Amino acid sequence: MSRFLLILFVACSGAPAKVEPPAPQPPVVVDAAADASPDAGISAALANAPAWVFRYATAQRTETWTLRTDAGQALLVVESATGTLRYTGTATETAGAIALDVTTGSAKLALQCKHAKRALSGKCNDAKAKKLDVLDCFHPDFKEPMPFGPAPGIEYAVDDHCNGYRLIP
Repeated sequence: MSRFLLILFVACSGAPAKVEPPAPQPPVVVDAAADASPDAGISAALANAPAWVFRYATAQRTETWTLRTDAGQALLVVESATGTLRYTGTATETAGAIALDVTTGSAKLALQCKHAKRALSGKCNDAKAKKLDVLDCFHPDFKEPMPFGPAPGIEYAVDDHCNGYRLIP
């Protein structure tokens, strides 16, 4: 019996067994690009500001440009067959003009826009149409402006029925 007590004493008197904590789990990696809202980083007021639209439509290329401005901010979305570019930046308004300075992060764009009136209807180059408020936006590389109109907007079309400006149907 003393032998049993000695074995029991030796077995119980050792240092407590070291319990290893569970290995930490690797962090969950979230793909921010997949989860990000298309309008992440802009104000709700800018996202909901009235849209001004210009569409360029030819057999070779169709692009729709949608411009929104609010409180000095600008959002310009350009949609084409190759994808969508989202430019954000500033809109500085002075004396009836708006200077846009926007970027996608890798591409920059500057436009000078002026409030104007243009005779527009659903018919191409309709000189008898009612004059509507537009934003004539000038790109430094082009002589003619891109006229943006309240959504659904203005289209410059070159097709069998039109070679000029009309309201987007």
